[in-house]
Formats: sequence, C-alpha cells, structure tokens
Amino acid sequence: MSNNKDLSTFCILPWIHLSTRPNGHMRVCCTANASSVGATNDKVHGGEVGILKNEDGKPANFNHTDLLRAWNNSYMRNIRKDMLAGRIPPSCLKCFKEEEAGHRSKRQWETEFWQRRVDVDQLIADTAEDGSIPPKVYYIDLRLGTKCNLKCVMCSPHDSSMWVEDWKKLHPQIQSPALKETMQWHNKGQVDGASYNWHLNNDRFWNQLYEQIPHIKQLYFAGGEATIIEHHYLLLEKCVEMGYADKIQLRYNSNAVEMPDRLFELWNKFKSVRFHYSIDSIEAMNSYIRFPSQWSQVEPMLRRLDDTPDHIEVTIACAVQMLNMYYIPDFIKWKWEQKYKKINPWPLGAGLINYHFVYHPPHLNVKVFPKWFKEKIRAKYENFYLWLEKEVAPNGGETYSKEEFMEASYGIKRLKGMVQFMESEDWSNRMPEFIEYINRMDKIRGTNFREVFPEMALLLDEEYDRAQMV
Repeated sequence: MSNNKDLSTFCILPWIHLSTRPNGHMRVCCTANASSVGATNDKVHGGEVGILKNEDGKPANFNHTDLLRAWNNSYMRNIRKDMLAGRIPPSCLKCFKEEEAGHRSKRQWETEFWQRRVDVDQLIADTAEDGSIPPKVYYIDLRLGTKCNLKCVMCSPHDSSMWVEDWKKLHPQIQSPALKETMQWHNKGQVDGASYNWHLNNDRFWNQLYEQIPHIKQLYFAGGEATIIEHHYLLLEKCVEMGYADKIQLRYNSNAVEMPDRLFELWNKFKSVRFHYSIDSIEAMNSYIRFPSQWSQVEPMLRRLDDTPDHIEVTIACAVQMLNMYYIPDFIKWKWEQKYKKINPWPLGAGLINYHFVYHPPHLNVKVFPKWFKEKIRAKYENFYLWLEKEVAPNGGETYSKEEFMEASYGIKRLKGMVQFMESEDWSNRMPEFIEYINRMDKIRGTNFREVFPEMALLLDEEYDRAQMV
C-alpha cells in the first residue's frame, strides 16, 4: 500500500497489537471499549465498541477464534483502512474526545512510544488494500481471567473474582434502571462463548502465542491480578526457555498486593520491566477505592520497588474518577515529598504521577460531577498549579530545568487537560446513580464515604445538588 496516506487519525496499535478481556474477548486495545460510554446508557455503536467481531457479527473470543484469524478479520482490516483514510473508527472515539479536551490520549503516547521501536513506514507499506497485514504481533495485552485479591470500587465481577460476593448483594437491591444495567453480569459473564477460564486447556492459543514470541517486543499483563495467576509465570518461563526473554519488555498494571520472590527473579532475565503500580490516592482514600487494600502494605511495597535494579521502571498509575479527582493534588504533593529514587522518575509523569480516566462504571466518570463541584475542583487545581510552579518546577537540579517542567506534556499541561476533560461534557444526570451506588456499597462493605471523603460529602445530598444547579 502507498505511504501517501492521511495519518491524522493514525494509531499504531491496530498494526502491532491485540488486547484481551478477562473473558477471552479480543479487542483493539484496552481502552477501546470506553468509546461507547456516554452521559446515558445509550448503546452507541451497539455497546460493544472495540471488541473484535467475527464475520457473523459475534465477538471474537479465544475460546472459539484463534489469534491469527482475528489479526486480519474484517473488523481489524476496516479499522486500519479507516485510519489510513483519515476517518475515526468508532472504536477510537475515546482517544479523540480526550485529545479535543487537551488531554494526552493513549493513541498519542502509544504511537510515540512505538514509532521509536518499529518502522511505521514499513508497517503502512506492508498493509494490503483490504487492510490486512503480515501476522506479526509485537505487543499483546493479556488478561488471564478474573482471579484477583482486591475488589476496587470501580471494578466488577467482569474483572475481579473478589467482586462476586458483593455483586450478589448489590444487584438485587439496585432501584435505578440505568445503574442496574451498568452493573449487569449476564449469565455470570458466559456470553457469546466467553469464559474466565479461556486460557486454561487452550493449546491452540498458547501454541500460536509461542510462535509469535520471536516477534514480541512487549508483553502486557493486567487484571484480574497477574501476580497471582500461574499462567502468567508459565509464559515468562517459556520466553526464558526459548531464549527471547532478553529481547522482551514486560509491562504490568498491578495492585502489588502479592509480589513473590519468584517474580523478581524472573524479571531479572528480561530486557526491561515497566511496572505501573495501581494506586489512586493516599491512606484511607486509597483503601476505600482499592478495597480492601491497606496503606500499611502499599507504602512498604513502594519502598521495595524503589530499590529494584535499573532495568525495572516503576510508575504510579492513578485511575482518575469521581472519588479521587478532587484529591489528586494532595496525592501528588505526598508523592513529591517522599523523594523516591525511581518512582515516576523524570520524565515519566513529569516526575509526578501517571493518570488514566475511568470510563466504566460511567457513574464514576469525572464528567458526572455537578457544575458546582466542578468549579470547586477547578479552583483547587488552579491553586495547585502555582504550588507546582513554585516548589517543583525550579527544583529539578540537573534533571530538568524550570522551563522543561512547565512545558512537560505530563506535568501541569496534563492536569489542565484533566480539568478540561471533566468540564467538556455534562453527565450530571448520572448523579442519582452515583448516590445510590455509593450508599449501597457503604452498607455492603461497612465503609463510610462521608467520613473518608469529607469535602465530597455534600455530593450525596440530592437536595443540595439540585439547589446548586439552579
């Protein structure tokens, strides 16, 4: 295919990458699903945006569809053709909406990262007119079932086995039809041939993946929780056995609750490791969000990770949502004061923290805040920018200059983009869902939102919200 293409809508991922859901569904990338999430429960583009479809229109799932056949199915071919023609695929609306609001999207940072590691011009040249490309998987995102040791407030039984008990108590009580639909778990996730055990006794998948190991540059593991899933370790050991470990980068999003010595020993055999530690706030707030984690375990693990070898990169990965948006400045201040050696070292997250937005459940997305609270958040952030300019920007030493910090895409610019994204749409009609959800979860878990997040307590008062909206 000619390189004379419109690359304004280009993202490198459909050329190098596949992502899995814990139930075995394949998707374009780990955030593509969020493109169908909006102010209401309207099912934009069928409600399964980002999930690869077979020719019969049903989701491509590793229980019945092999990896290589999915790589060039009509869904993937059409996405590539759309991107090269300057069209935005429905799967990718999320990234473009974030970019419009001034937020740096996954499309942007992944493409920047990978264009330094693969030949983009060659990828495009190797693309046939029908959108098919050679079967070389450079980067795969694996979700090996839902086995997990936490039940985060923004999660569900779709991603965490620990959530099942709470879901059984919550779902029958829900009164809001929209909230009930959001929190559905149809047939316990076993739809369209899906299964949370898709990776077990699946020789076809593993054999095809092993055949791709000579091409693979990055293996990415996320929820459930890879550090407690045996097949994650077996795959790492296979890479070592085949002699390719020193050519592969490992990447994780992990809660780091269980980090056995076996894991650190295996990491030493790989080219590098990018460990994104999932922490969303400090102390009791983080324990509420990432229930039932304990801050007394989180802080020592940060210290242990801060002492790992140089080939291990460690960042704090913060899932930005209603429960922490207001408190992120406090989180950043705390992190800055710890003086870690390698937790988000410059330029990662501008030496502060890395962020990504929560889209599901939609009632926790930051666009749901009522206008009066968005104004409160904006005021806090604007004061915080001054603190960053005074305390952080001029103290980079030999690492960075004040000018470099002020212009860093992940620093103040990123935070301003987050506020602009929050204000870019009004989803406040979902506030009743948020209120019902928090109240019911507090009763089920014995938690206390008003006590843990006192500055947000008034959000649970529907009458107050209405009065402020007038």
